[in-house]
Amino acid sequence: MKAHVIGIEISEGVSKKTGNAYAIGKLYTALPIVGKGARGLMGSEYQCEPAVLRKLDGLELPCMAELEMQDVMRYGQRRQEIVSVVPLPPQVTPGKPAQAAPGTSVAPR
Repeated sequence: MKAHVIGIEISEGVSKKTGNAYAIGKLYTALPIVGKGARGLMGSEYQCEPAVLRKLDGLELPCMAELEMQDVMRYGQRRQEIVSVVPLPPQVTPGKPAQAAPGTSVAPR
């Protein structure tokens, strides 16, 4: 699935309470709204391993990426989790300047 990646969050450390190590990753996307009379984008949040998000280190966000998901059980609930993120190159149409990702355009003065 292609998506506009608008942010990532990585939290790693050791719990002060239990002494156990933890690693939590979140990927924030803007997905097209689908439905009659719908248009634009809506925000979504997905859980994933921090190692998956490291592929986006050094890239300017927001960007387009191909996401691969799988269903996982977490605390008795089924959720979709990102298992792979592949950044996509910006699309350029000949004779037309590259278009910025949603929410990043700046009006000239």
